[in-house]
Amino acid sequence: MRAALALIFGMLALPAVAVTGATMERPLCDPCVPAMVSKSARITAPTRGAELRAQVEAKLRAPFEAAAPGGLLTRAQARAAGLGFIDRHFDAIDGARRGAVTFDDYQRFLDARAAAAAGPRRLQP
Repeated sequence: MRAALALIFGMLALPAVAVTGATMERPLCDPCVPAMVSKSARITAPTRGAELRAQVEAKLRAPFEAAAPGGLLTRAQARAAGLGFIDRHFDAIDGARRGAVTFDDYQRFLDARAAAAAGPRRLQP
């Protein structure tokens, strides 16, 4: 009885594919690649250097300028626009204590954090 049940459940688990004289192949899919990306898409070299920096700046600048059309962003505007990083670090970004920051202030803050994170550089012998 167990063998019969195992056979029945095993047959139910098989996909219902009718094959008539030819083998049916199902294309393999890569779960890490979105379906919209075609197999013929070329893999490009990663962006580096000045070009990468320009792309990052554009991605940071767009939401900043959308929240501060006049170029000055207050803490309230940052919070309302969902710019949580700027909201949390507003006092450090606003070094001049104007109550508003420019994108250049934001960029200087990010550059200073990156330099601090990199630490002192040792000379190679």
